Amino acid sequence: MKKIIQCVPNFSEGRNTKTIESIVKAAKEASSAIIADYSWDVNHNRMVLTLLGDSNEIYFSIKEAVKMATELIDLRNHKGAHPRIGAVDVIPLAPIQNTIMQECIDLSYRIGDFIAQLGVPIFYYEQSALNDEHRYLPDIRKGGFESMQNILLEGSRKPDAGPNHIHPSAGASVIGARNPLVAYNINLVSKDINMAKNIVREIRSNKNLLPGLKAISVDLVSIQQVQVSMNVTKPDLLSLSNIYRFVEQQAHLQNVDIAESEIIGCMSKKYLGDMTLDDIKAKNVKPTQFLEEWI
Repeated sequence: MKKIIQCVPNFSEGRNTKTIESIVKAAKEASSAIIADYSWDVNHNRMVLTLLGDSNEIYFSIKEAVKMATELIDLRNHKGAHPRIGAVDVIPLAPIQNTIMQECIDLSYRIGDFIAQLGVPIFYYEQSALNDEHRYLPDIRKGGFESMQNILLEGSRKPDAGPNHIHPSAGASVIGARNPLVAYNINLVSKDINMAKNIVREIRSNKNLLPGLKAISVDLVSIQQVQVSMNVTKPDLLSLSNIYRFVEQQAHLQNVDIAESEIIGCMSKKYLGDMTLDDIKAKNVKPTQFLEEWI
């Protein structure tokens, strides 16, 4: 079987469709890696691209996508609800088929070496972390791009590769190997961000019931709703069905209904659990967002 690594770069652009299409085109034309999915959101002001391929295919595609993003995205003019420190904010790599974690780790360092040559500082996280202070993404991103401007990056903020100051427009990038996760969002029929914050607090206080679930609240100004935005880091232990039930219960306690949910990027069908896409109000999921369509 062919070796397949999943690469899910997150770019800090969700409003300029010309820039988004230019980045995707650069990745597509650089190698035979599969563009399995890409989507963007104006409130998060973020685009998520899913690439599938072997180590070399991923490397050449991400290399050209990063070059394009660094040229076109200026974080000094970027505002959005999602935390970020870079134009190419984070590049996760996960083993999917006939490959092992070490190959993803090696690839992360190869990608990082290239991006560092563009004058962008690199932090290695998760399985690629070179020190424990950089293992977790929220620790690296604390304070966002603005907190890194015009300062020398030292101590716990010293990058693992590249310069000790951020690129003036492209910021810094976080790269690392990790197990597959699912990015899953639930929108609430409410404009009250405190409703979403309450649910996020409940998620964080129920770690035994919701293993590996990370959540933030997001104000979706453009559609006058609020969102519980989540990363399911242990999808083998926690299905989307169980997450939906929990969030629905917490929302109903506040007399709020769920508007819809959304899956960002690709995942295995088995992570859905015992409910259908209709059951969890996932209205816009494409068949190609399931890895089984490609593997």
